[in-house]
Amino acid sequence: MAIDVAELKSAMKDLLKEDPYFLKGIILDAISEDLMTKNEFAKMFEKLATKEDLKMLIEMFNKRFEAIDKRFENMQRYMEKRFEAIDKRFENMQRYMEKRFEAIDKRFEDMNKRFEAIDKRFENMQRYMEKRFEAIDKRFEDLQRYMNKRFEDINKRFEDMRYYIDRRIGFLEKLIVGFNLPILLLLLKLVLA
Repeated sequence: MAIDVAELKSAMKDLLKEDPYFLKGIILDAISEDLMTKNEFAKMFEKLATKEDLKMLIEMFNKRFEAIDKRFENMQRYMEKRFEAIDKRFENMQRYMEKRFEAIDKRFEDMNKRFEAIDKRFENMQRYMEKRFEAIDKRFEDLQRYMNKRFEDINKRFEDMRYYIDRRIGFLEKLIVGFNLPILLLLLKLVLA
């Protein structure tokens, strides 16, 4: 990066006319400590501007700008390496996260399979229980029919027994009345006589 000498001379003259200490401060701050110390530069700058001084100053500015360009290039290479490393880390992290998500998906699929198996077992158990309850219902219905038949038989036997008892009691009543009738007639005769 080259500096136009004529522009620099005119700019420096204008600045020196306005404020000679301002330019001195800017130049002192711009010079790095590895080229020369501020005190050395200040001593050199005290003897103001011959053509050689300006030429030397321009060369120092050019060296300084080259050093700054070199530092920026180094910094840019360093930043590129850092960004590449960060990109690599992000890629590795992304691959790791993808593997983790795949493992999680697989675990969810396994859990879904287990739930499906459990659902199937519940369905089988439900069908089995329905069959069992149907068999129990059938047994209760058979038992109910049997009990109804038994109670009908018992009722029939009670009716037969009642009919038999009624017939026997009727016969006994007739006998009692038949035996009591002559006694009653006798008593009536006695009471009436």
